Amino acid sequence: MSDKEKKGSSGKGSYYSRWRAHHAACCIALCVVVILGALALAFYFRYRPRPPRVVATPVDVGIDEFSLLPHPTLKVSVGVHVVVRNPSQSPYRYGAALGAVTYHGAPVGETLVPAGEIGGRATARVEPATVVDGAKVAENPHFASDAVAGVLPFVAVVRVVGKALVLRAFEVPVAVEVVCFVRMYVFHGESSSRCVSTVRAGRGASSGSGSGSGARA
Repeated sequence: MSDKEKKGSSGKGSYYSRWRAHHAACCIALCVVVILGALALAFYFRYRPRPPRVVATPVDVGIDEFSLLPHPTLKVSVGVHVVVRNPSQSPYRYGAALGAVTYHGAPVGETLVPAGEIGGRATARVEPATVVDGAKVAENPHFASDAVAGVLPFVAVVRVVGKALVLRAFEVPVAVEVVCFVRMYVFHGESSSRCVSTVRAGRGASSGSGSGSGARA
């Protein structure tokens, strides 16, 4: 074999060796990417934030004072309690938030949810402070007719606005809103309620899950 043929054979062997090394490096890099992707998916499905769920919304109503004569008087206490289940591994932290209490569309009070936290895979009872101004209710033009009929309709809104933490590094906005339609039977000292909850996750998210519940006290 001539020197020229030996050089050609050596060059082909060197090119083939480099090709094999490059091919092996690409395969290793691809395997690393696949493994990292699988780990990322596993972490995502395990720790991805799931929106909290409203389990129950018991409403407590107390009629402390009611009269029509000599002048309309009303003093009531309303408590809307929201039981929230956090199905995520990550905690759900929420800040203080205000909601309105209305009577025939007119504001007569408010609900204040204090800041708090619901741990991962935990259930907590959120108890907002609810204040109803009985004087505003009594001054409403609908009060006399409603009082004679024995039923006072209220709408109480409770908002829980916070963020779900992912791996203690990322935050996903989550908002819970509960609207309770309360009917107060002033002559019997009883009440009934029907609550509808909506959960929204993500910035500007328009989709949510809703549920309704009714109770007679």
